[in-house]
Amino acid sequence: MLDLELKLLLVEDDPEDKEIFERMLSKINGLKYDVKWCSNFSEGKGEVLNNHYDVIFMDYRLGEGDGVTLLRYAKENDCQTPIIFLSSEKGREIYKEIKQWGALNYLNKGEITPDHLAIAIDYAIEIAAQYQLLRDIAAHDGLTGLYNHREAHVLIDKEIGRARRYNTALSLIMLDIDYFKNINDTFGHLVGDQVLQWLAGLIKKSSRSCDINGRYGGEEFAIILPETTGDSAYKKAESLRKLIENEQYTDGCINLSITVSIGIAELSNDDTKMTFIEKADKALYCSKSKGRNCVCYEKHDAN
Repeated sequence: MLDLELKLLLVEDDPEDKEIFERMLSKINGLKYDVKWCSNFSEGKGEVLNNHYDVIFMDYRLGEGDGVTLLRYAKENDCQTPIIFLSSEKGREIYKEIKQWGALNYLNKGEITPDHLAIAIDYAIEIAAQYQLLRDIAAHDGLTGLYNHREAHVLIDKEIGRARRYNTALSLIMLDIDYFKNINDTFGHLVGDQVLQWLAGLIKKSSRSCDINGRYGGEEFAIILPETTGDSAYKKAESLRKLIENEQYTDGCINLSITVSIGIAELSNDDTKMTFIEKADKALYCSKSKGRNCVCYEKHDAN
């Protein structure tokens, strides 16, 4: 058993079964745990998308609802927490049904022992860690460690939804290294790759914890700025531009002055994801047309 305190969610409408479950947990040597109990379908629906749980245990029957419907809701809304079903019913069809919708395991209430429960929890934690590793690999650019193009689009979608849900500002920075082809042609692609890594480091260094940084493609980067107006994004972008201009990429006898062109867009009420990105792209090309090494904000410059 992992030597840490686990946060468990139990969706169970029978108080007696809840007591039995907690009694089983208490008999597992070395397990430290905190259990959140939801006593019905509605309460469970309100909790399953909170991804701070390590494992979710869910009853197959939930009075006014059922566990499979709740499982489908969780998975369709990107719940990443492993889900284990508990039921007094047996049958291969039940097992096939819950596996089809992404449940990790199925335990029969009448046959569970503390050892069974310990093994199920260990397995869930191990599988969740493996899935998270695979998700991280799939979501990040292998060279810079920033989010990749595909994940950047996913995250822009999510942040647009969040901004509209809470009526907050959202801005997007698109950044491109000036004359990057000359660096590759003159010094080779290995140096070009190192410049990309160096720049990614400066972007991360200048970012808030809530900022989302991505390598959008080639020498182009995207920075998603939650709760940030276009004017505030402009100030951040100008500060980042000066930081990059004043720093110098150095490797042995190679000393390069790097500059970037930057475009900014702020989300408007009628923007789609694509029009939001297109506004930032248009501002980026406005920056290039002005001679590069500058910042353009679509509201002011990209008309």
